[in-house]
Amino acid sequence: MLSTRAAKAAQSTSTLQSHVAVDVLESLELFEEEVDGVYHYTATHVVYQVDNNLYHGRMKSRSSASLTKFSIEDVTNITSIPTAAFRPLCPPFFTQAPSPLPSDNPHQIAEGVLQECQTCEFLQKHPHPNIAEYLSCESLASESRDHEITGICFTKYPQTLMKRVNPEGDGKRAFTFDRQTLKNPGKVLQGVENGLRHLHQLNLVHNDINPSNIMLLHDDTPVIIDFDSCRQIGESLEGVGRTYEWYDEDVQTSPPSNDLDALREIREWLSDDVTKEHQFKE
Repeated sequence: MLSTRAAKAAQSTSTLQSHVAVDVLESLELFEEEVDGVYHYTATHVVYQVDNNLYHGRMKSRSSASLTKFSIEDVTNITSIPTAAFRPLCPPFFTQAPSPLPSDNPHQIAEGVLQECQTCEFLQKHPHPNIAEYLSCESLASESRDHEITGICFTKYPQTLMKRVNPEGDGKRAFTFDRQTLKNPGKVLQGVENGLRHLHQLNLVHNDINPSNIMLLHDDTPVIIDFDSCRQIGESLEGVGRTYEWYDEDVQTSPPSNDLDALREIREWLSDDVTKEHQFKE
């Protein structure tokens, strides 16, 4: 049921959206398995913030499209998230950090963004037609610090390989490739391999090659995107995010074979074989 507090927030926010900031903190698409292992989209779960208060609810529209035009009116099953649910009381005998935190405190997200920007700045000096065109970093000056990176800007591409051939989002092992969706898969696979060979010649490994990280131009030229997992050859992958079912979980370093094995998995995924031999664990 909708709590009174959440209902009031939803009502006031939908009426005064131009005056109240609504920040979407997290979204998760929900699927249900039906016949023959096929998963069907049911809703998008969202966690959002209004005036320092947190709420979660459901939206019928897909998150990739709806969150760019987020409206409280589209959310149902709204529930207020009490602070006690995610911030436990701190016993007085616990060691407490100073406020503000010292400047040498590690910031994992910021470090990841910085590393991706550094990789993109390097790739900008070594362009390739199958590597996403990095344009610039978006930054914002604050009162206490110099310009902070708030975004990474790339050329906009039409759609991902995943969206083209698997618009319903079927699971990897339930997916059946329809050649009507992609006339020349060999051209796409060769282009991806060309881009990967270019990265490897630059002593880099992408480490997260999957159909959602490959964009397609209007002529089906593939373009590799998403470089937050990109590392130098041989570098550790501890703490590096990768995509479930598209990498070998036993490999914790960054050899070129990470990319080539993932490409081989995509090749198998796009094959016409009734029985497919996937190499990565389910």
